[in-house]
Amino acid sequence: MPKDIAVVSYNLDPKSSLTMEAVVVRDALNKEGYSAQLLHQWVFNEPDTTNFKAASYWERHDGVVICGFYNAWTLRELVRSARPVMCLNAGYVDDLGLGEREQEHVSEDDFLVIDDAHPITAGAGVALGPINIGNPVFVDSVSTQNHHVDVLLRSLGGHAVLVAHKTEPLSYFGWYRMSQASTGGQLSTLLLQTAKWTFSGP
Repeated sequence: MPKDIAVVSYNLDPKSSLTMEAVVVRDALNKEGYSAQLLHQWVFNEPDTTNFKAASYWERHDGVVICGFYNAWTLRELVRSARPVMCLNAGYVDDLGLGEREQEHVSEDDFLVIDDAHPITAGAGVALGPINIGNPVFVDSVSTQNHHVDVLLRSLGGHAVLVAHKTEPLSYFGWYRMSQASTGGQLSTLLLQTAKWTFSGP
């Protein structure tokens, strides 16, 4: 039975430019054999008693992907559910214990692999040192100072763009504009390996 993954997006309109990135991630996961579906960001809007979801709702999913949208909602109930989370939204890294606020907002194609032994990078077949992802893609880097994480890739400016928690199934994937990535390229492989590691529970 495929793993049920909730992809939280700006809205549910697949033609909306604000939801397009979540659709790209959902479709990539489904192509890999997951059962991923979009959820509206209002699932985190606590005053919205109709759409806000409690921990018991999140416990039904095998994992959650947080895509780009407002960063003012609460993740309290999602955190309580202890679900694996892959975060593509720098606004929520602190809530998940993965890092602290956006450091850089840039469109780049060159990065540095600083840990090639982690299952994510080893599975993607990347080596230590410079990596070119094929074409520039927008990325938000974050600070990981005093966070219990493994930093796998950094920007050329020295900030974390791919992070895995050391003891929990939580990851930060800083490239939030996957529609700009080369189809079947290195970045797509890193995305899928990050998902595989994050959602590889029993």
